[in-house]
Amino acid sequence: MLNYEVIGDGKPVVLLHGYLENMKMWKKLAERLSSSRKVILIDLPGHGESGNFDEIHTMELMAVKVRETLAFLKISNADFIGHSMGGYVTLAYVEKFPVDVNSFALMNSSSLPDSDEKKEQRLKAVVTAEKNLDTLIKMSVPSLFAEQNLEDLKQEIAFTKELARETSLQGVTSALKGMRLRPDRTQILNDFRGKIGIIIGKYDKAVNPEELKKIIPPRENISVLELETGHMSHLEAPEETLGFIEGFLE
Repeated sequence: MLNYEVIGDGKPVVLLHGYLENMKMWKKLAERLSSSRKVILIDLPGHGESGNFDEIHTMELMAVKVRETLAFLKISNADFIGHSMGGYVTLAYVEKFPVDVNSFALMNSSSLPDSDEKKEQRLKAVVTAEKNLDTLIKMSVPSLFAEQNLEDLKQEIAFTKELARETSLQGVTSALKGMRLRPDRTQILNDFRGKIGIIIGKYDKAVNPEELKKIIPPRENISVLELETGHMSHLEAPEETLGFIEGFLE
Protein backbone atom coordinates (compact mmCIF):
# COMPACT_ATOMS: atom_id res chain seq x y z
CA MET A 1 0.00 0.00 0.00
CA LEU A 2 1.08 3.59 -0.54
CA ASN A 3 2.25 5.97 2.17
CA TYR A 4 -0.55 8.38 3.08
CA GLU A 5 -1.66 11.05 5.53
CA VAL A 6 -5.18 12.23 6.35
CA ILE A 7 -5.89 15.68 7.80
CA GLY A 8 -9.16 17.47 8.45
CA ASP A 9 -12.73 16.26 8.31
CA GLY A 10 -15.55 16.53 5.81
CA LYS A 11 -15.95 15.46 2.19
CA PRO A 12 -12.76 13.73 1.00
CA VAL A 13 -10.39 15.33 -1.49
CA VAL A 14 -7.36 13.39 -2.75
CA LEU A 15 -4.16 15.28 -3.64
CA LEU A 16 -1.79 13.53 -6.06
CA HIS A 17 1.66 15.07 -6.52
CA GLY A 18 3.84 15.14 -9.63
CA TYR A 19 7.05 13.42 -10.75
CA LEU A 20 10.04 14.08 -8.44
CA GLU A 21 7.64 15.33 -5.75
CA ASN A 22 5.86 13.80 -2.78
CA MET A 23 2.98 14.66 -0.48
CA LYS A 24 5.01 17.39 1.27
CA MET A 25 4.59 19.50 -1.89
CA TRP A 26 0.96 20.10 -0.87
CA LYS A 27 1.67 21.24 2.71
CA LYS A 28 0.29 24.81 2.60
CA LEU A 29 -2.59 24.01 0.29
CA ALA A 30 -3.56 20.94 2.34
CA GLU A 31 -3.58 22.91 5.59
CA ARG A 32 -6.02 25.44 4.12
CA LEU A 33 -8.31 22.84 2.57
CA SER A 34 -8.36 20.76 5.77
CA SER A 35 -10.38 23.47 7.56
CA SER A 36 -13.46 22.26 5.70
CA ARG A 37 -12.47 18.99 3.96
CA LYS A 38 -10.93 15.63 4.72
CA VAL A 39 -7.64 15.85 2.80
CA ILE A 40 -5.95 12.62 1.73
CA LEU A 41 -2.26 13.06 0.88
CA ILE A 42 -0.59 10.17 -0.91
CA ASP A 43 3.00 9.42 -1.95
CA LEU A 44 2.78 7.86 -5.40
CA PRO A 45 4.85 4.71 -6.13
CA GLY A 46 8.60 5.22 -5.80
CA HIS A 47 8.15 8.74 -4.43
CA GLY A 48 8.44 9.99 -0.86
CA GLU A 49 8.00 7.03 1.51
CA SER A 50 6.10 4.78 -0.89
CA GLY A 51 7.89 1.74 -2.26
CA ASN A 52 8.44 0.58 -5.82
CA PHE A 53 6.28 -2.05 -7.47
CA ASP A 54 7.66 -2.63 -10.96
CA GLU A 55 10.33 -1.59 -13.44
CA ILE A 56 7.66 0.55 -15.13
CA HIS A 57 5.12 2.44 -13.05
CA THR A 58 2.35 3.01 -15.57
CA MET A 59 -0.31 5.57 -14.74
CA GLU A 60 -2.80 2.68 -14.56
CA LEU A 61 -0.68 0.85 -11.98
CA MET A 62 -0.40 4.02 -9.92
CA ALA A 63 -4.17 4.52 -10.12
CA VAL A 64 -4.76 0.99 -8.85
CA LYS A 65 -2.38 1.58 -5.93
CA VAL A 66 -4.19 4.83 -5.09
CA ARG A 67 -7.50 2.98 -5.10
CA GLU A 68 -6.10 0.28 -2.80
CA THR A 69 -5.07 3.01 -0.36
CA LEU A 70 -8.48 4.70 -0.50
CA ALA A 71 -10.22 1.34 -0.04
CA PHE A 72 -8.13 0.78 3.10
CA LEU A 73 -9.32 4.19 4.32
CA LYS A 74 -12.91 3.20 3.44
CA ILE A 75 -13.24 6.09 0.98
CA SER A 76 -15.34 5.15 -2.04
CA ASN A 77 -16.04 8.56 -3.57
CA ALA A 78 -13.85 11.67 -3.59
CA ASP A 79 -12.72 14.78 -5.42
CA PHE A 80 -9.25 14.52 -6.97
CA ILE A 81 -6.58 17.14 -7.62
CA GLY A 82 -3.50 16.06 -9.56
CA HIS A 83 -0.37 18.04 -10.33
CA SER A 84 1.56 17.06 -13.49
CA MET A 85 2.09 13.27 -13.22
CA GLY A 86 -0.55 13.27 -10.49
CA GLY A 87 -2.95 14.59 -13.13
CA TYR A 88 -2.02 11.73 -15.46
CA VAL A 89 -2.75 9.30 -12.61
CA THR A 90 -6.04 11.08 -11.90
CA LEU A 91 -7.14 10.64 -15.52
CA ALA A 92 -6.22 6.94 -15.39
CA TYR A 93 -8.24 6.68 -12.17
CA VAL A 94 -11.26 8.36 -13.77
CA GLU A 95 -11.01 5.98 -16.72
CA LYS A 96 -10.74 2.85 -14.56
CA PHE A 97 -13.01 3.82 -11.65
CA PRO A 98 -15.38 6.57 -12.89
CA VAL A 99 -18.06 6.06 -10.23
CA ASP A 100 -15.45 6.72 -7.52
CA VAL A 101 -14.72 10.24 -8.77
CA ASN A 102 -16.98 13.14 -7.83
CA SER A 103 -14.89 15.82 -9.58
CA PHE A 104 -11.28 16.29 -10.61
CA ALA A 105 -8.83 19.11 -11.28
CA LEU A 106 -5.69 18.93 -13.42
CA MET A 107 -2.92 21.29 -12.34
CA ASN A 108 -0.18 21.82 -14.95
CA SER A 109 -1.18 18.50 -16.44
CA SER A 110 -2.70 17.24 -19.68
CA SER A 111 -4.91 14.56 -21.18
CA LEU A 112 -2.62 14.38 -24.22
CA PRO A 113 0.02 11.65 -24.61
CA ASP A 114 3.73 12.34 -24.90
CA SER A 115 4.93 13.45 -28.32
CA ASP A 116 7.66 11.35 -29.95
CA GLU A 117 10.16 14.05 -28.97
CA LYS A 118 8.99 13.99 -25.35
CA LYS A 119 9.24 10.20 -25.25
CA GLU A 120 12.86 10.44 -26.34
CA GLN A 121 13.53 13.11 -23.71
CA ARG A 122 12.17 10.78 -21.03
CA LEU A 123 14.50 7.96 -22.10
CA LYS A 124 17.46 10.36 -22.03
CA ALA A 125 16.38 11.40 -18.52
CA VAL A 126 16.43 7.73 -17.48
CA VAL A 127 20.04 7.44 -18.69
CA THR A 128 21.02 10.66 -16.87
CA ALA A 129 19.35 9.51 -13.65
CA GLU A 130 21.12 6.15 -13.74
CA LYS A 131 24.48 7.91 -14.18
CA ASN A 132 23.88 10.62 -11.56
CA LEU A 133 20.44 11.30 -10.10
CA ASP A 134 21.50 14.59 -8.53
CA THR A 135 22.60 15.89 -11.93
CA LEU A 136 19.12 15.16 -13.28
CA ILE A 137 17.52 16.97 -10.34
CA LYS A 138 19.74 20.05 -10.72
CA MET A 139 19.00 20.16 -14.46
CA SER A 140 15.26 19.48 -14.21
CA VAL A 141 13.92 21.47 -11.27
CA PRO A 142 14.76 25.09 -12.27
CA SER A 143 13.22 24.54 -15.72
CA LEU A 144 9.88 23.78 -14.03
CA PHE A 145 9.57 27.41 -12.94
CA ALA A 146 8.89 30.39 -15.19
CA GLU A 147 12.18 32.05 -16.11
CA GLN A 148 11.08 35.48 -14.90
CA ASN A 149 10.21 34.00 -11.49
CA LEU A 150 13.53 32.27 -10.78
CA GLU A 151 15.14 35.10 -8.80
CA ASP A 152 12.12 35.51 -6.51
CA LEU A 153 11.56 31.78 -5.96
CA LYS A 154 14.97 30.57 -4.81
CA GLN A 155 13.48 29.14 -1.60
CA GLU A 156 10.74 27.28 -3.50
CA ILE A 157 13.27 25.90 -5.99
CA ALA A 158 15.50 24.67 -3.16
CA PHE A 159 12.45 23.07 -1.50
CA THR A 160 11.51 21.30 -4.74
CA LYS A 161 15.07 19.96 -5.14
CA GLU A 162 14.97 18.73 -1.55
CA LEU A 163 11.77 16.76 -2.23
CA ALA A 164 13.19 15.41 -5.50
CA ARG A 165 16.15 13.97 -3.58
CA GLU A 166 13.67 11.98 -1.47
CA THR A 167 12.64 10.07 -4.61
CA SER A 168 14.36 6.71 -5.13
CA LEU A 169 16.33 6.10 -8.32
CA GLN A 170 13.96 3.30 -9.31
CA GLY A 171 11.01 5.57 -8.53
CA VAL A 172 12.41 8.16 -10.93
CA THR A 173 13.16 5.76 -13.78
CA SER A 174 9.94 3.75 -13.35
CA ALA A 175 7.86 6.95 -13.45
CA LEU A 176 9.68 8.25 -16.55
CA LYS A 177 9.07 4.97 -18.36
CA GLY A 178 5.43 4.94 -17.26
CA MET A 179 4.65 8.51 -18.29
CA ARG A 180 5.92 7.96 -21.83
CA LEU A 181 3.47 5.06 -22.30
CA ARG A 182 0.29 6.85 -21.33
CA PRO A 183 -2.46 7.07 -23.99
CA ASP A 184 -4.53 10.03 -25.13
CA ARG A 185 -7.28 10.49 -22.52
CA THR A 186 -8.83 13.67 -23.94
CA GLN A 187 -12.15 11.86 -24.41
CA ILE A 188 -12.55 11.92 -20.62
CA LEU A 189 -12.83 15.72 -20.79
CA ASN A 190 -15.77 15.27 -23.15
CA ASP A 191 -17.50 12.41 -21.34
CA PHE A 192 -17.10 13.11 -17.61
CA ARG A 193 -20.28 14.54 -16.11
CA GLY A 194 -18.87 15.97 -12.88
CA LYS A 195 -16.94 19.19 -12.45
CA ILE A 196 -13.51 19.48 -14.08
CA GLY A 197 -10.94 22.13 -13.19
CA ILE A 198 -7.85 22.89 -15.26
CA ILE A 199 -4.96 25.11 -14.18
CA ILE A 200 -2.56 26.19 -16.93
CA GLY A 201 0.84 27.87 -16.58
CA LYS A 202 1.35 30.36 -19.38
CA TYR A 203 5.11 29.68 -19.39
CA ASP A 204 4.94 25.94 -18.69
CA LYS A 205 7.76 24.11 -20.50
CA ALA A 206 6.66 20.65 -19.37
CA VAL A 207 3.03 20.86 -20.55
CA ASN A 208 2.50 22.95 -23.69
CA PRO A 209 -0.20 25.48 -22.72
CA GLU A 210 -1.26 26.28 -26.27
CA GLU A 211 -1.72 22.63 -27.23
CA LEU A 212 -3.70 22.03 -24.04
CA LYS A 213 -6.04 24.97 -24.62
CA LYS A 214 -6.87 23.67 -28.10
CA ILE A 215 -8.28 20.37 -26.81
CA ILE A 216 -10.30 21.61 -23.80
CA PRO A 217 -13.96 21.26 -24.83
CA PRO A 218 -16.25 24.28 -24.25
CA ARG A 219 -18.43 22.60 -21.64
CA GLU A 220 -20.19 24.28 -18.70
CA ASN A 221 -18.76 21.78 -16.22
CA ILE A 222 -15.16 22.73 -17.09
CA SER A 223 -13.49 25.74 -15.46
CA VAL A 224 -10.03 26.93 -16.54
CA LEU A 225 -7.49 29.19 -14.83
CA GLU A 226 -4.42 30.41 -16.72
CA LEU A 227 -1.63 31.83 -14.57
CA GLU A 228 1.58 33.77 -15.25
CA THR A 229 3.61 30.75 -14.10
CA GLY A 230 5.64 27.83 -15.30
CA HIS A 231 4.91 24.23 -14.32
CA MET A 232 4.71 24.83 -10.55
CA SER A 233 1.58 26.94 -10.17
CA HIS A 234 0.99 25.97 -6.53
CA LEU A 235 4.46 27.32 -5.62
CA GLU A 236 4.71 30.21 -8.08
CA ALA A 237 1.20 31.61 -7.53
CA PRO A 238 -0.05 29.89 -4.35
CA GLU A 239 -2.89 32.28 -3.48
CA GLU A 240 -4.44 32.29 -6.96
CA THR A 241 -4.07 28.52 -7.20
CA LEU A 242 -5.63 27.94 -3.80
CA GLY A 243 -8.46 30.37 -4.50
CA PHE A 244 -9.31 28.51 -7.70
CA ILE A 245 -9.23 25.12 -5.97
CA GLU A 246 -11.34 26.31 -3.05
CA GLY A 247 -13.93 27.69 -5.45
CA PHE A 248 -13.81 24.52 -7.52
CA LEU A 249 -14.44 22.34 -4.46
CA GLU A 250 -17.36 24.38 -3.13
